[in-house]
Amino acid sequence: MALISCPECGKEISDKVRACPHCGYPLLENSQTESSQKVEVTSVNLGPKDPAKTKKAAIFLTVAIVIIAGIAAAAFGLKKHNEAVARAEYISNLSLARTTMLSGGADAEGLCNLTKSVWYNTIYEKSDSTTNQYTQTNGRFNDDFNESLNALYLDTDTLKIIDEIEQNQVSVAAIMKELQNPPDDLYTCYTTIDAMYEVYQSFTKLAVSPSGSFKTFSENFNAYDNDFMMYYQKLETQIPDE
Repeated sequence: MALISCPECGKEISDKVRACPHCGYPLLENSQTESSQKVEVTSVNLGPKDPAKTKKAAIFLTVAIVIIAGIAAAAFGLKKHNEAVARAEYISNLSLARTTMLSGGADAEGLCNLTKSVWYNTIYEKSDSTTNQYTQTNGRFNDDFNESLNALYLDTDTLKIIDEIEQNQVSVAAIMKELQNPPDDLYTCYTTIDAMYEVYQSFTKLAVSPSGSFKTFSENFNAYDNDFMMYYQKLETQIPDE
């Protein structure tokens, strides 16, 4: 508490009293008025914002928006580019798988045809310049067709063909792994190449390791051969020209 002089009588009084105890001069209202005036003055002193600073802030915000938009556009463009590259690579692998399987399928077809001829000519004792070296021993037909087939599959040329087929199987398997996650618009191509691959596996296995009777071998060979070419030709119409 501090002592002040009464504005009316000049005597010392407390600054907390509502009115002068000597002359009755009211003091509280003046104090409130002065406080209000001080508050108003303080408010007025804040003043308006600096236009230059406001303009700089707006420019900064605009530049930031442009930069962010540019980064987003660049990221989107890069994504589209990567998708296009991946799609082109997938189409290339589709064609590669198709032609690689055709090479292995052709070797399998040739070996199956030769196996079928050796098998048939032994059973029916049919002489043929291509099969006589397998079906005959010392100028006489073998009594057991298994003897003829063993001679065929131990032949150096046959072993070379089998090795080529097995290498082809490895190559095709590696390419098929790359085709497991097709783009949405190439899913139909994938289902066709996958079905072709299933037939290819059965076809090449039959060629490398024939089994069953002559009848079942011939039936399986014909079925695999026909189905394989069906899928090969079907895929030709499905792969985009890109």
